[in-house]
Amino acid sequence: MTTDPAFDHLDGTLPAHEVHRARTEMREACPVVHSDRHGGFDYLTRYDNVRTALTDTGSFSSADGVHIPPSRLLPPIPALEFDEPKHSEWRAVLNGPLAPRAVRAFEPVITEVVDLLIDDFATAGKADLVDRLTEPLPAIVIGRMIGLDQTEAVRARGVAAALFAATGSGEFPARFAEFSDHTQRWLADRRENPRDDMLTEMASGVVNGKEIDEAGATGLMLAYILGGHHSTGSALGGLIRHVLTVPGLRDDLIADRGGLPRVIEESLRLTTPLQLFARTLRCPIQVDGHELSEGGRVLLDLAAANRDPREFTDPEEFDPRRTRNRHVSFGAGPHVCQGQHLARAELRITLTRLLDRLPDLRLDGEPVESGLVGGSLMTHFALPVAFTPENAA
Repeated sequence: MTTDPAFDHLDGTLPAHEVHRARTEMREACPVVHSDRHGGFDYLTRYDNVRTALTDTGSFSSADGVHIPPSRLLPPIPALEFDEPKHSEWRAVLNGPLAPRAVRAFEPVITEVVDLLIDDFATAGKADLVDRLTEPLPAIVIGRMIGLDQTEAVRARGVAAALFAATGSGEFPARFAEFSDHTQRWLADRRENPRDDMLTEMASGVVNGKEIDEAGATGLMLAYILGGHHSTGSALGGLIRHVLTVPGLRDDLIADRGGLPRVIEESLRLTTPLQLFARTLRCPIQVDGHELSEGGRVLLDLAAANRDPREFTDPEEFDPRRTRNRHVSFGAGPHVCQGQHLARAELRITLTRLLDRLPDLRLDGEPVESGLVGGSLMTHFALPVAFTPENAA
């Protein structure tokens, strides 16, 4: 077993290329890499081991939190940080607006939000798509999905962004209190002014037959707004960057959208928005001959698994025609991401509307990619583009 890697997943100063290099070295050096940081834990980086841990909930528990070190300031996030039977109960609560049929019915709203955001820069000829599109879009969509109007959804985006940015800092308690206060105000408004939406159902105290208190309502809002914001924004930035940098890909998609589903899956594989999830061992297990003890903490590196040459041919290359693509960007097993259908719809609709409206979209400078933010997320800080203004003759 390799020990004491130089890589610290909470070091936000490490640039993206160094993060990729460090996790490649760990994956190829040993199936299990031990770190003494943050109380001690083991990295699992190879595809088969990561997928096994994601699916074997009998051995790998989520109930101690999915972050290392665990956050003591947040309530457990439903259903992400629960084992059975609570896990299934909370998935049923969350699933209503995230089910495939509900997402399909919601697609006109997603299209409306995308077009409103594009309207704001389409006549300018230049834009930073992170600031103008990929970062605000998912939060506004999630807000609209649970019942906020456009103005409220924009406000929710700001509160959620401030909370995420404060992760691990002394500002976090104040930002969480702000998020909780906003949640309670929205719920109080729905008690006085009920509507046919998810917020009104939450305000009633019963969602899909399950009673929820104020802490449960705040946890649900965290799961929806925080969980679906930055990860989808990261995926959007990665998709647009790949389409604009892989030779011929933009023009191929303009000519024929039939290849878009595979392009989206390949971009998700290489982008892997939320990359690291912790588990606690319920029993002793062996991983490729390495004994891991009951109670030990492990960190599953989904991004390293998604580039494992044991599973993917030419894993560092973007292959828009890749046919075997069992990436784990949405996890796997019982805890597979419930928001995956919504995320894929946002990716498909956003790219389609961009190419429909701004077909000569191109990079206008170097994208600025982040290292690890909040111990798990990699995204873009800037994505400068240029295009023929929409109102040009």
